[in-house]
Amino acid sequence: MPTLPQVLSELQFISYETALLALVFTAGLILITRDWRLLILALLGQYIVVGLMLSRLVRPDIAVLNVLIGAFVCPILFLSARQVSASTTSAATVAALDNPSGYQKFHWAAISNFLLGTNRRRQVAPTGAMFRLVFGLLLLLIAVTVARSMPLSPLSPAITTAIYWLVLAGLGVLMLTEDPMKAGHGLFTLLTGFGLYYVSRESSLLLTGLWGSVNLLLALSIGYLTVVRGARLEEDV
Repeated sequence: MPTLPQVLSELQFISYETALLALVFTAGLILITRDWRLLILALLGQYIVVGLMLSRLVRPDIAVLNVLIGAFVCPILFLSARQVSASTTSAATVAALDNPSGYQKFHWAAISNFLLGTNRRRQVAPTGAMFRLVFGLLLLLIAVTVARSMPLSPLSPAITTAIYWLVLAGLGVLMLTEDPMKAGHGLFTLLTGFGLYYVSRESSLLLTGLWGSVNLLLALSIGYLTVVRGARLEEDV
């Protein structure tokens, strides 16, 4: 079975432009979707693509370490969201047994609100899927424009655009949501863009390890907030 460095080495045929398109897709998916399963898959793919980019800019062990950071962050987020989803489903079953007539109301008020990342009592801004799609296209246009006017030398234009896009997309997610799980994905998208620039300029294994520790602590904090929010939704039933 090939190791992770070998896999990154075998993927060297993928150009920077292709990797940029992949990052546009993953960060755009994080910006648009509200399904926590798709969010985690998009975030994991984002870490892999960024690691592939870094494998051509820094030492292979540093690029592999950045991919491993995502390999630890994503399971933490998955377990937290899975726990809340399972407990919410169990609460729905109990509610159906105790009050069958109120099951449908609970289903849409609790389960859908968590899985879709919405809260109808608090949702006042027009942040539907079409709005987020248009907003994402606007952010992409800004990223391309800023990358052309303020290039990050000596990085290539594709990497410069990827950095600006990840940072702007992450900020966009933080602006449009109050759900801790989705906001966490926006924060990690922003940090991935910043890390792509920082690691390419400061290729220190120690600093990369410290950076990974910060990401893991953030993942634990976001997981905790997600579980707390899920428990609050159960209490509102």
